Formats: sequence, C-alpha cells, structure tokens
Amino acid sequence: MSTPRIFVNIAAYRDTECQWTVKDLFEKASDPDRVFLGICWQFVAEEDADCFLFRTRPDQCRVIEVPAGESLGACWARHRAESLWQGEEYLLQIDSHMRVVQDWDEKMIAMLAACPSERAVLSSYPPSYTPPNTLGADIVSTMYAREFNEDGVLRLHSRGVSVKEAPATPQPNPFCAAGFLFGPGEIIRDVPYDPYLYFQGEEISLAARLWTHGWDIHAPNGVLIYHDYTKRADRPRHWQDHKRWTKLNIRASKRLRHLLGMETCDDPEAIAEIDRYGLGTRRTLAEYMAFSGVDFPRRLINGKSAEDLERELKPEERRQRTADVFGKIYLNNTWGSQETRSGPGSSLTGTQTIRSRLSELFDFLDIRVVGDAGCGDLNWMSQISEGLRFYFGYDVVGEMVEDLRKRYRQRGNHFFVQADVTLDTLPACDAILCRDVLTHLPDHLVKDALTLFRASGSRYLIATTHKRGRNDPVKLGNWQPIDLSAPPFSLPPPRTLLSEDLPNSSKALGVWLLRDLPETFA
Repeated sequence: MSTPRIFVNIAAYRDTECQWTVKDLFEKASDPDRVFLGICWQFVAEEDADCFLFRTRPDQCRVIEVPAGESLGACWARHRAESLWQGEEYLLQIDSHMRVVQDWDEKMIAMLAACPSERAVLSSYPPSYTPPNTLGADIVSTMYAREFNEDGVLRLHSRGVSVKEAPATPQPNPFCAAGFLFGPGEIIRDVPYDPYLYFQGEEISLAARLWTHGWDIHAPNGVLIYHDYTKRADRPRHWQDHKRWTKLNIRASKRLRHLLGMETCDDPEAIAEIDRYGLGTRRTLAEYMAFSGVDFPRRLINGKSAEDLERELKPEERRQRTADVFGKIYLNNTWGSQETRSGPGSSLTGTQTIRSRLSELFDFLDIRVVGDAGCGDLNWMSQISEGLRFYFGYDVVGEMVEDLRKRYRQRGNHFFVQADVTLDTLPACDAILCRDVLTHLPDHLVKDALTLFRASGSRYLIATTHKRGRNDPVKLGNWQPIDLSAPPFSLPPPRTLLSEDLPNSSKALGVWLLRDLPETFA
C-alpha cells in the first residue's frame, strides 16, 4: 500500500519567511517524498528578491505566482492555492511563517486518527516561534469565542496549557484556526475555500461551514507546529499595500452576516456564489449555535452581551486587549495621517487654535503639572509641554511610549509611562488632560476612566466633549463625538469650554473641577 500523501496549502504575501517554512516542512518530515505544496505566491518582483533566496524540492512545490497588486486578500489566495490539490489524501493548511516538529507528518496523521470521530479535523492556534528558529513554550491551546466586532464578525481567542496538562486525546471544539488545519484531503472538495472573504471572519465562516458539512473540529492535544506572531515589519501587509482593502472587507462582512443569519443581504457582489461557499446540510446553523454557545443574530456568547463579557475579563486581559487594539492602530497608522500616527486631529494645523487656548488656560489656572491621559505620539502637545514644570505622558501602547522616551530624553521635565487609563490610577497633578481618548472607548470604560481620574486627587479634568445631548454605543477603538454632560455620564456643565473652532463641529475641551465629578458611576 502506498504512503498517504499530504497536500500543504500556503498563501504567501511578500513573506521572506515562506522559503524557510517550506524548507522546514521537507527537512522535518519523516517521509518528505509524500509532501506536496500548493503555494499562492503574491509578491513585487522588483522588491521581493529576498523572498526567494532558497528553494527546497521545487518539483514537489506547485506554485501560482501573482503580482501583489492583483491580490484580493488572504482568503482569495488560500482558494487559489487550494486549486493545486491533486487528490492527496490529507490536507494541511498553514500560514507562510511556520515551523514544524520533527516527524510532523506521522504525528499529525496519528493524532487525527486518535480523534473520536470518523470525520475529524485538527485545528487551533499554534504556539509561537521567533525567526529564524527560536521555538516558544510548548503550549496546547483551545479556541473560544471572544467577542463580536463592530462589523458583526466573531473574534476568536485561545487558552493554553502545558503539554503535561493536555488531555489524553484531541477534544472536540466548535472553532478552527485558518493558519493551522489538518484533515482529510476531501475537505477541499466538500468545503471549498471561500474566495469572497477578505481576512476578518474567515475562521468563524470556515468553522461553521465545516461543522454543518459534518466535519468535527478537534483541538490538538500535543504540539505539532509553531507560528511566527511577531510584527514582521520587513514587508507591508496586504491591507497596507492596497487602498481598496476596506471595500473588500466591508463586502466580506456583509457576506459573513448573511451566511450566519445575522441579516439578509441583497448585494449581488457580497453574496456571489454563496451556495457554493455556503453552509452544509448535514447539520443546521441552529445546531451549530447550540454547540458553540454563539447566538449570531443577537450577538451573544453563552447568553452574554459584549459588555457582560468585558466586565468578566481579568484586569490583565482587559489591559492586553486595549493595548492590542490601539497598538494595531498605531503600528498600521490606521487613521491615515502622514504627519502623526495619532491621526489628523493631532496635526499642528488642526490643533493651532486649541494649543493657544490651552496655554492660556494653564497660565490662568496655574497648571504646572499635567498628566496627559492618552498622550499619543506627542505631535501637537510637544509644542506647549516644554513650558510646564512636569509633563507626564501616559499611553497604553508600549512601542509608542518607548519611542517617546527616546525622542524626548533631552527634556528633563518629561516622563512617559505605559498605562491604561481605564485601569490605572494616575498620580495627583494640577490637571489631567484627556483629549480625543474617551471618544474611542465604550461607555462602561469611559465611566471607569472618569472614576479613576477623580480618584487621582488631581485638581482639574480637561477632556474632549461635544454638545449633542446624547451618546451612542461604540466599540473599543472606534469613535463617537462624546458628550460628557449627556447620559450615561451626565457630568455637570464644565467650568469653561475651550472650543476647537472646527468647521461643522462642536468639539471642545471641557474643564471640570474633579471634585465636582461623582465618585462612581452607575
């Protein structure tokens, strides 16, 4: 009997690690002759020569080459790579920056056979490695539903235990990881990869489709493969190269919400070929929701809303979540300003009026020590902070804090600390400045921040507010024109307002005596 073959699906976007991933796969296989790769290579020919320094067993690597400018995202690329399957008995889908354990092929097949299902799939988030070959701790992870984002996409996360604490056999789980999935090759025919998704939502879509087609996902009970979770800043990501990625992502989110019964979509582009890439008929979506504990139409996880789940997070989990959200915004320059990663509202032109008025306020109120709660990259504040006795800049993004310490090390009155203003009590200052920060927080986190500001013992709060008479629900990292005097905050009228004089906007810095704020919020 011939040795069962393994088809490895890899979508690679300008990734210098891919060549070493391929090398590792062949070198550590117990039988490299049975391993065949399908790679969708997306690259810029004149810039990415270092992605192709080394080629291993090219006769076993089937490759589709795509100019990076023509790529439509990760799911589209996985779909293209999948087309290179030639009936191999097993499928391994991975990312292009991975390392495997020795004899990974035998171990994956054996672990799959140990699953208590005839239609088993192995999948979860792997432990980490750091290039070139520093392996992280051997952690066995189980995936769980974390939250719905503002587009209705379910975000997944994982909990890990050491290999010694792992169960004796792989355990059933409702969720899967797109960057590590191992199972029978017939999955490709049964559940073809959806090229109309972009990136967000691919894992929950794939999990629901697999399960309703009768496939049982299992979390591995041992370490088989490692993933590079570092920033890999040597090349842009797809969404940094492609201005139209937001359109693709919006279309994909509509498609996902339609697929999972969250809304009915009649946009032909969003639901193209939805039957071909839809749910299966072996089990229903209702049964999947019961199994996973996720109510897609009501956006509940185990019967709990986003705010319920947020409240249940441990402080360090909350801190990490907030750091992740704003760290991504900082690193990707999400707000798109060429001058400052804090966004156009922090440009020198956009702050000309408020800088002048704030300097006058400091003098009038004898404010000499300022705690800047959410200092950003100090683009505008640096123009007036040098005249203070002490300036303390606080931000949740560690990389930005380190950069500020280096750039302003010559200013002896400037100090920078990584802090989460919704969790950490700041030291007593003459004033806490909080410009354009609370606007990006959900209401319950705004309340937490206001409570901690008052508890600091500082004299004044100077914070962004708008005259609009209401506040809307907002996800962490999104934005609303917050009105601190409207419910659910209902702060007393500010002692004074420093208008920013922006066109068609009531944006201002309100000034409150912190002792006028309530000690806690309902």
